[in-house]
Amino acid sequence: MRPGRGRTATAARTPFVVLVVTLLAGGLISLLLLNAAVNQDSFQLNKWEKETTGYTDEQQQLQQEVDQYGAPGTLERKARELGMVPGGNPAFLDPDGSVRGTPERATAPPPSSRPAPPPTSTPSPTQPPATPTTSPGR
Repeated sequence: MRPGRGRTATAARTPFVVLVVTLLAGGLISLLLLNAAVNQDSFQLNKWEKETTGYTDEQQQLQQEVDQYGAPGTLERKARELGMVPGGNPAFLDPDGSVRGTPERATAPPPSSRPAPPPTSTPSPTQPPATPTTSPGR
């Protein structure tokens, strides 16, 4: 064997080895950056899911409050507080203009026969306050 021939084969492989190492390093760095981007999006998605859950809970609590104000007993109590009284027998107008039924004037019952208004409802200790909440991250 000649002494210069071993160096020539090694010298010819050097650019190939550098190319392969560079491609592997570039691939690993690209994979790392892609993984970091996916993780960041995952954290953002998790944050949005928590916000959505909070808003859903708040919406349900507000809907319960609206339903409570629209309950028949609550409406009757509020109407009595405003001085309204139950109506009498209604009368209806037919398309030809004739009156069907005997109308009666609504009158307040005497104070002694008026039922006592139910006690006002207070929120239970387990029910959260009706004020909207905001997440601490905003």
